[in-house]
Amino acid sequence: MSGTRVTVWGASFKAGTDDVRESPALAIAALMHRRGATVTVHDPHAVATALRRHPELDYAEDLEDSAKDAELIVLATEWPQFRDADPKALASLVADPVLVDLRNLLYADAWRLAGWTVRQLGRPAQE
Repeated sequence: MSGTRVTVWGASFKAGTDDVRESPALAIAALMHRRGATVTVHDPHAVATALRRHPELDYAEDLEDSAKDAELIVLATEWPQFRDADPKALASLVADPVLVDLRNLLYADAWRLAGWTVRQLGRPAQE
């Protein structure tokens, strides 16, 4: 992971809250950071609380800023803002359109049609 620019979408333990205690999303972000990745986290409501708990990570206040130059996006909390994101617009912002959807939130075919490589937990890989 050393040197890889990763964006994690989600910091709260579930959508609709700013509670980051026991958050799998932040645990994943912190682990990738410890392994050498540059990690940017975006969450619609939990950036401030996540920053207090993990100041070593970078944070973005909006979805588009979080995606800029990312080589990998990890969707880790099921916010509707992530489900409703425009894959074509976001593809023009990233360095590499690769997304791992840990919540199976996205309609992966729409993202693939927009040029993304999408992996979803428990679902077969498709190209």
